[in-house]
Amino acid sequence: MKKANPTTLGLFIVLAVALGVVAVFIFSSRTLFHPMQESILYFDGSLKGLNPGAPVKFRGVNIGRVEHVLIRHNQASNDYAMPVIIALDTKVAQAKSDENLQIGSQERLDLLISHGFRGRLDADSLVTGLLYVSLDMVRNPPPPTFHQIAKEYHEIPTLPSGVQRFLENLEYLDLPGISIKLNTLLARLDTSVRELDFRQINAGITNLVGAANNLFTNPDLTNAITAAKHALERTQVLVDRIDKRVDPLVDSLTNSLSDTRNALGDLRLAIQNVSGLIGPQSSFGSDLSQALQQLSNASRAVADLAEFLERNPDALVTGRKRSKE
Repeated sequence: MKKANPTTLGLFIVLAVALGVVAVFIFSSRTLFHPMQESILYFDGSLKGLNPGAPVKFRGVNIGRVEHVLIRHNQASNDYAMPVIIALDTKVAQAKSDENLQIGSQERLDLLISHGFRGRLDADSLVTGLLYVSLDMVRNPPPPTFHQIAKEYHEIPTLPSGVQRFLENLEYLDLPGISIKLNTLLARLDTSVRELDFRQINAGITNLVGAANNLFTNPDLTNAITAAKHALERTQVLVDRIDKRVDPLVDSLTNSLSDTRNALGDLRLAIQNVSGLIGPQSSFGSDLSQALQQLSNASRAVADLAEFLERNPDALVTGRKRSKE
């Protein structure tokens, strides 16, 4: 048996080690030149369709990948949320922003969470059912829920995913049963269509159209429409005549009412003036009372004189005799 050459064996070992180092360098170059920031998210529900290596996207922009999909990790015994560890490529993410994202800063993460920074699952394709982690700023989100017992990773709160619920509900759909029901419905519909007497329906429609045509072409209908038109025209003429006669009458009545209103106003003013003259506080009323009193006294004097002359008719000649008293 030929002995192995130590030189050749040594060269082979050195070459194998060199290839191993190159392979390690190549596969770890992404980690070396692209620092990764790991974070953890806890999802309620199934993680079917989410695999390690799935993309992590911020509003559709790829900034990392899923590292581990776990069953339980650093959570309470009654907490059944499913943990997922993601790795954010800080260099790639920073290259797509002109501001300092401060990835890895807990203070910065807390500020983003207070402004609605959340994670959820979305579907890359509804056909394959593959999921990825979507990060987004959500308006008016519910208060964040944290699951870690001990602070180990930066934790990003999550929201339920509509796509995930849709895929879960899709599993419970009875597609064969739905197909059978649709086939039965189509069979009944086909039978009902076949039972329709299209000839009779066609004949009924033809008769209906013919009757309508006869109705609209009937001379009596045309004459009735013409007579109605003439009646309307005569009615319009009569209304116009009534308007011509009523308008002057209304104007005359309006003028009379206006004159009457003015006369009533003048009468009211005169009454007010007379009231002012004979009122209790008026000087004219006082003077008039005095004059009437004097006139009453004069009347009584005249009455006495007449009575005296009647008894003594010659008094105007002889004068009045004074009494002895």
